[in-house]
Amino acid sequence: MFRGRRSWILDFLLLFLFTAILIRPLWKLNYIDNWASIESTFIADARMLKDHWPRPLWQPFWYVGTRFDYIYPPALRYGTAAIAKFGNVDAARAYHIYVAFFYCFGIAGVYLFARLGFANRWAAIATALAAAIIAPTYLVLPEAAKDMFRTGPTRLNVLVRYGEGPHMTSFAWIPFVLAFTWLALQKKDYRWSVAAGFAAAVVVANNFYGATALAIFFPLLLWALWVTSKQSFALRYALPIPLIAFCLSAFWLTPSYLQITLRNMQFVSAKPNLWSNWVGLITLIAFLSYSNRRFQNRSDLAWPLFIAGSTLFFTLNTVGNYWLDFRVLGEPMRLAPELDLIWIWVLVLALLTLWRKGLFGRGAVVTTIVLLVALHFNYIRHHRAIFPLGTDYKSTVYWRTPDWIAQNYPQSRAYVTGAVRFWYNTWHDLYQLGGSSEQGLQNTMVMPSQWEIVMGPDPKLAVAWLQVMGVDLVAVHGPKSDEWYKDFLYPKKFDGVLKQLHEFERDNHIYEVPRRYRSMARIVDRDALNALPKIKDQTDLEGLERYVAVYENGPEAPTRTHWRGTDELDFEGSTLSNQTVILQTSYDSNWRAESNLGRLPVTQDQLGFVRIDTPVGVSSIRLIFDKPLEKTVGEILFVLTILASGWILWKQRARA
Repeated sequence: MFRGRRSWILDFLLLFLFTAILIRPLWKLNYIDNWASIESTFIADARMLKDHWPRPLWQPFWYVGTRFDYIYPPALRYGTAAIAKFGNVDAARAYHIYVAFFYCFGIAGVYLFARLGFANRWAAIATALAAAIIAPTYLVLPEAAKDMFRTGPTRLNVLVRYGEGPHMTSFAWIPFVLAFTWLALQKKDYRWSVAAGFAAAVVVANNFYGATALAIFFPLLLWALWVTSKQSFALRYALPIPLIAFCLSAFWLTPSYLQITLRNMQFVSAKPNLWSNWVGLITLIAFLSYSNRRFQNRSDLAWPLFIAGSTLFFTLNTVGNYWLDFRVLGEPMRLAPELDLIWIWVLVLALLTLWRKGLFGRGAVVTTIVLLVALHFNYIRHHRAIFPLGTDYKSTVYWRTPDWIAQNYPQSRAYVTGAVRFWYNTWHDLYQLGGSSEQGLQNTMVMPSQWEIVMGPDPKLAVAWLQVMGVDLVAVHGPKSDEWYKDFLYPKKFDGVLKQLHEFERDNHIYEVPRRYRSMARIVDRDALNALPKIKDQTDLEGLERYVAVYENGPEAPTRTHWRGTDELDFEGSTLSNQTVILQTSYDSNWRAESNLGRLPVTQDQLGFVRIDTPVGVSSIRLIFDKPLEKTVGEILFVLTILASGWILWKQRARA
């Protein structure tokens, strides 16, 4: 009854509905009893965006300030914030709605691409159902197998237990990019190229690990389609896809964004090793050489070749990392959900081949399916148990710590650790030394200061770092605390050294850092500032004490600071001859300083803060963050790409 295009639509909708029912609790979740999850990062980020809608340029709350667009790709943060703002729901509920929708969307997308590849409706349905239920890669990843939930799918496990919402949302779009690319080359139609370009832009706009997976899948698909047909002219339909994706991303994926992200990989992943690059290169050359000889002009083998290439390179990257420490870039184990899908393709291809071998083959297929259902029956039967229960967040240290600080020290910068720092900005606009997205920090002094504060035994060294980084409060969670991570190796080192302002039950403490003025600005002697040497390393107490002497024990010059939203910082204080104002927010070339005496030059001090060499008589300064030129250029590219894509669609439709 339902054939042709209608069957595709029907199957897509039914699979979306099936998955929605399978993960039904996720749609309703608000705050859950899983406080260690990094979903807190995206919930807090979305809440801040919702309250400073629509286009904040600076993020003053994390890492002593950083550009807002450096924090994370925009799709999930804007999608979640929009649901929260216009749906009038909490940011936590909005986040779960967003990831639940795209989780279901992704399973349906698996069907779409599989149906094109297998050219078989039932094989495609089986592939999508398997993606929603099973996890074959756990067979070769023992540690990951211990972590899985009742043999359930990897993609759901990492989404719910670890908060990998951006990655799984990005992953959900990959089958659409590949399907549209397949159609563009097979049908020689630029309309599908445009669709693939837009879908690829969404992949990148959600998460870089999804983008990494796509960067492997996409050339493998092009190679498989080209080498099996040798129609070079068809590749012209592939060229617009990365170009469209890049131009649509240009307004946020700026050159400086890429530079900052690549630099900060040192903080979020282990270093790559040289032998992995050579092994990867040799494997690539061998694959290209063999497939070029074996699969030439065999258009019927394009799909098996694509699966073979994907299996080879994703297995080398992920399984090779687990067993042999193979590493080219990032954390390869993060791509385990993609490897799951690839091995499912292999399984379905093998079963489909067996099915065509007659009665014996069909019996083997039925036996395999029964075995798979039996192996995963525990998950199928208890599939809702994977979702944590809701909780009263106001009874936890994750809410009580930021709420107390918001009530008593709302303009102060604090140093909070563990999961508390992840949740710190979920309910309030508060300033912290750290944050929840190290790949986006601008001021690299943030990292050594934090390492020493939480891991060093010397309280003098820790206090010196806190003072020069403009921190007024430090929260410490002792061994009896219910905070999940308990980052401090020496949680008692501040006892008797710092004044304790507040204590929660279960070993949670908030201490006051002695600072001359409770503001994010200092007026210092210019000659003394210029004479300061670079801090040698995080344990350089002598060097830090010299900085404390200049920043905290300099001229008797009270200062006041106040943030106006996110992009403007007001300063009040009187400067004399040969004095400099230090505003303790990260320097960026786009800062502009307007004072009661006119515009002032903005430079960078030795700690990465904003430095303003002021003339005599300055009493007020407004620091304003201007839109970077590269963002304006990117926005123009974005608009031109939208217009060009519309023109292509109109021309192709007219020809059709």
